Amino acid sequence: MVIEMLENEIEKIIKTYNTELRYFAYKFVRDWILVDDIMQEVYLKIFLKWTTYIQISNLKSWLYKITCNQCIDYLRSSTYKSTLLIKSLEEFLISDKISAENKVLKALDKETLLKHIASLPFYYRTTIILHYFRNYSYKEISSLLCKDISFVKNKLFHGRRMLREMYTNEELIFANQF
Repeated sequence: MVIEMLENEIEKIIKTYNTELRYFAYKFVRDWILVDDIMQEVYLKIFLKWTTYIQISNLKSWLYKITCNQCIDYLRSSTYKSTLLIKSLEEFLISDKISAENKVLKALDKETLLKHIASLPFYYRTTIILHYFRNYSYKEISSLLCKDISFVKNKLFHGRRMLREMYTNEELIFANQF
């Protein structure tokens, strides 16, 4: 009886907020198929964590927070990272306008860049990926990460600096080998 009441309550919530939450998730992942998968996880979490909502006053903010966290979990996942790398490789293989030597050098540069980005701490890595690879604005990143715009700008600035230092150190090591 209690479970049926809970299911009815959650069903009403899903009908009411489904469209909003789907568009919100789409801003994170930019792929409607992934949004479907993420929303399934969100609905499951709503069902499993319903008792924690009772202690929170604002339903809508709770739903957005669950959706935001689920999207961030996906962006942190190895599935997302491998998909991003595969898309980059596909773009590389499709373009025939560049010589084979330039293609190899470009691929090595891209691989090195992705390796360096992956080694950055979470917020630096996330802001750089969202801004440069997913073309999100500062405001969109701020909304997705639930942080101020100044936080996003700071992480991008320092993340670029860290990448620059990695490349500088790599060049010094390479130069000292010869």
